[in-house]
Amino acid sequence: MNRIRGVDAENFTLTAEAGCLLQSVQEAAAAADRLFPLSLGAEGSCQIGGNISTNAGGIHVLRYGSMRELVLGIEAVLPDGRIWDGLRALRKDNTDYDLKQLFIGAEGSLGIVTAASLKLFARPRAQATAYLALEAPAQALKVLEIARAASGDQVTAIEIMPQNLLQLTGETLTGLVAPIAPHPPWVSILELSGADEGQLTQRLETCLTEAFQAGALTDATIARNEAQRTGFWKWREAIVWARKQTGPGLANDIALPVSALPGFLAGCSALLAERFPGLRIMLFGHIGDGNLHYNMLAPPGMSEADFKAWRLQIAALVCDEVSKRGGSISAEHGLGRLKAQENLRFKPAAEIAMMRAIKTALDPNKGLMNPGVLLP
Repeated sequence: MNRIRGVDAENFTLTAEAGCLLQSVQEAAAAADRLFPLSLGAEGSCQIGGNISTNAGGIHVLRYGSMRELVLGIEAVLPDGRIWDGLRALRKDNTDYDLKQLFIGAEGSLGIVTAASLKLFARPRAQATAYLALEAPAQALKVLEIARAASGDQVTAIEIMPQNLLQLTGETLTGLVAPIAPHPPWVSILELSGADEGQLTQRLETCLTEAFQAGALTDATIARNEAQRTGFWKWREAIVWARKQTGPGLANDIALPVSALPGFLAGCSALLAERFPGLRIMLFGHIGDGNLHYNMLAPPGMSEADFKAWRLQIAALVCDEVSKRGGSISAEHGLGRLKAQENLRFKPAAEIAMMRAIKTALDPNKGLMNPGVLLP
């Protein structure tokens, strides 16, 4: 189940089976001079079916949306063995409930996705990318506000990384050259995309000038060629691997309204520092759409066994702080089984009841399709 069934360049759609690698879908779209914009660090190994079932996001959600916005139709095997052919390549269809949405982000709990009709876009002819030095995360949001206005909303991505994680990455992996040295308190990568490189670069320069004047930047460098651009993004890709290789830790995939991010980061970090001395917060992520990977590392020298005693307490504290600010405890990685029970604390009773009714209607045996996820 790893075939590209067809590319309709005129309709800007592609139909792929669930076992297709994300990278294969990107390449098939590119061969037709089109863009499939979902972009993840694991795009060389993750599969379209998994991307759909977890509603994958990645670095381009700000411009193109998550997987939920990129799927036009779905083919799926239902719990009773029937095959539902919903592979419609339409952008407008008001003839029924939007049933495909039940399967996107459902983590296989309602059926098995076997194929999908995906939305394609015109390929950008150029990118303009900057590596920015910031004093605080709130400045990245100010830069984003300026960039969206200055570019006519051509911002494709804006990512944020802290000094401690950049230092850890540089110490853990070889061959990385810091675009701005020494590492500033915070770094952001800002990218615009469009048709004209000269125009994009000019707009990016205008944006950075305005950001400097507004006090939102302390330093910045613009990629002058593809090698420099790739070098900027290597830091963003490398920090994921560096964190995983450095002692016991805890990962949180959270989302908040963008306006609530600065308050959350200040408040939650202060609480964690007070209750868990020595805990190292290693956050990074897609600040433009409110999704952060709010990760931690155990204090230096703490064993896995000792850190295990903290994990549930830390996770509960983070979830509480996210929820009180109108956020989500799972943004783009799915709930799985670990967070399914925790999620029940925050969902309204009516919402849980609706979810259970849908689960019962499609999977009356309840435990047949991926038991324990979403609804424990």
